[in-house]
Amino acid sequence: MLDIYICEDNEKQLDFIADFISDYCIFRNLDANIIAASTNPDEILMEYQNKQNPTLFILDIDLNAEISGIELASKIREQGKKAFIVFLTSHSEMTHLTFQYKLEALDYIVKDSRNNIKKRIAECINTAFERHIKVDNTKTLKVNAGDKTVFINIDEIIFIETTGVRHKLRLHTATRVLELNGELKTLEEQLDDRFIRCHKSYIINKEKIATHNKKDNTVTMTDNNICPLSRTGRKLL
Repeated sequence: MLDIYICEDNEKQLDFIADFISDYCIFRNLDANIIAASTNPDEILMEYQNKQNPTLFILDIDLNAEISGIELASKIREQGKKAFIVFLTSHSEMTHLTFQYKLEALDYIVKDSRNNIKKRIAECINTAFERHIKVDNTKTLKVNAGDKTVFINIDEIIFIETTGVRHKLRLHTATRVLELNGELKTLEEQLDDRFIRCHKSYIINKEKIATHNKKDNTVTMTDNNICPLSRTGRKLL
């Protein structure tokens, strides 16, 4: 999933950008969410704490706040997490500041026509997705969730189970549960040796097991869900 944050001091402009991004992600069936859209840079930083998903920031350079968009970007970079940063500005001459601060911006968008702003933001969203997928390709699982194509970091998967509905699965991570289209056997073939088919209806990540109850033939996972063990599953475990 791609998390998106927007910081823009003009509320009308903020609403315009947020509405466009929301509509664009729905139209393209992208696995992306706007986590925060605010005029307050402190709120953006607070929301970003302890987040691990790949992230795209759309930041106005001149925020009319205690810190500028450049300084906000510096604080984001200090957290050391993977993030794509796009700057918005009404003054193209200010873009040199991003080089001075070594912020590695994905793009600099001058606030001219709305059509151009939308076009450039759409390109940035697409680029962020492509680079995220390319970087994490060796440990990313591509799945279909409803009408969306979703890329899941394999490290985050706790377990996958059948739902009782034909060709419908449920995938669990620490932060979300996804309803998937597909077969358990097909997913099993795409996973590495951390995963075992512990039961005909379950695939579990061995590294996400919290406890193993031999008496009940179950395992409790790190998200507190309990998964059954078949006879073959016990041997594999």
